[in-house]
Amino acid sequence: QLVEVNGSPCLKLTEDEEKMTIPGTKTIYRLYDAAGHPFMDLMALEEELAPTAGQELEIHVLGRLDEATKVMPTTVEPLHRTYVRDGQVCEPLPSLSEMRSHVQASLSLLNPAHRRLRDPQPYPVRCPLAQHHRYTHRNLGDF
Repeated sequence: QLVEVNGSPCLKLTEDEEKMTIPGTKTIYRLYDAAGHPFMDLMALEEELAPTAGQELEIHVLGRLDEATKVMPTTVEPLHRTYVRDGQVCEPLPSLSEMRSHVQASLSLLNPAHRRLRDPQPYPVRCPLAQHHRYTHRNLGDF
């Protein structure tokens, strides 16, 4: 999705608030519970502070003001890694077998409620409260 043009954030305008995009470059973090299961992915702007294990976060479903939730992850894992920047490899690319092992390990950590084939529990992706308010209450003329 388009997030910036010449360094300026871009916002997708739509009548369906759930499909509205957050302008700016984003990063994503996986939040884990005390049992070691990932329970949520948190999408944040690159310039925002990273969440910290043991720190309470207030998060929202984008476009839904009535769905605030407080969570306290025991572990936080950054998911975004840059392998190629400006056409140059900046970190060694993992082999296919390394990628396969990583995916299998990630899937094995998922809570069985998310992994089951019949009626799986949806795996949530949310945004921080500050980011949510910034883009649901802002004058769209600013973009």
